[in-house]
Amino acid sequence: MSTEPNPWLTAPDHSDLISIGTHSLHLSITGAPRTHPSHPLILVFTGAGDITFSWLPVRRLLPASLRVLFYDRSGLGKSERGPNRLVASAAAGELLSALKAAGLDPPYILCAHSYGAIVSREFLHLLPAGDVVGMVLADPSTERQHLFFRVPDDDIDGVMGNMNYAKVTGLREDAKLSREEWRERAKLLAKGVDAAKEEAMGFVEVCETLGGKRQVEKKVLKGRPLSIIRANSKRDFERIYEKGVEEGNGSVEQRGRFRELLDRFEDVDRDLKERLLGLTDGDNGKLVRVLDCGHNLQLCRPDVIIREIEWVVERVSGKEMRKGGKESLL
Repeated sequence: MSTEPNPWLTAPDHSDLISIGTHSLHLSITGAPRTHPSHPLILVFTGAGDITFSWLPVRRLLPASLRVLFYDRSGLGKSERGPNRLVASAAAGELLSALKAAGLDPPYILCAHSYGAIVSREFLHLLPAGDVVGMVLADPSTERQHLFFRVPDDDIDGVMGNMNYAKVTGLREDAKLSREEWRERAKLLAKGVDAAKEEAMGFVEVCETLGGKRQVEKKVLKGRPLSIIRANSKRDFERIYEKGVEEGNGSVEQRGRFRELLDRFEDVDRDLKERLLGLTDGDNGKLVRVLDCGHNLQLCRPDVIIREIEWVVERVSGKEMRKGGKESLL
């Protein structure tokens, strides 16, 4: 047995490819080394087809006191493509294997964006109660998402046409990345385009698989802090619709169905996010509404994500915190 110190535990910053037997996942860690086994490690779960490089704005603002691990799922970013199907349950199992290989034990705080929330909850399902001490879900997808939305959606794609998503939605302008960083992100995303498509094609399956675990009904996070951040995702789709119609994209029928989706979007989105508060109990859950940002909070409002991570950390550490449960605006 090696007597060398584990850099994942002792180094302020470390990154490497970690073998899980079939292939390797790229892990990167930052922040103060753990000084006590009870100090939680924060795990970041990216959205569908996304990569940890998109979390650079968050990483830049992280307090040094927080120990945070970022990783790319199989076939995405700097991780290798493995033999498993690219569904959330498999991704959760692969992460658990990588953490064990790196000697990174619980407790964990899970921080997830979009589809990453489904992966994070599959990961939660694999662990004994208490190994996950809190969660932050940034504009999360839920097990009921497939009941209201289609991925891919032919109507949205038709109205989108050949327009550039980042430009039309304002993402490029709002993202806290330099021109060079944006280009690097684009290169890394391009490497994983096939994996991203496969994740998208499993949309209904992963929702149904997670739904079968009945986590909300069981309150699986009971007694532990949960922060849900609801972005203004409707704004992204409104901008796509308006510019697409202006450009003459899509058929009349596609525009009509897209407009119907937009008309009910706010009520559906609110209901999906509020139901997730049922994962925990009492004042351990809070819902934060961010009006000035679209779906990609990790790129445009990293400060909000860090604020909610700190809220969870402080709750876990037993410090007195503001009450949760009611929706607050940022």
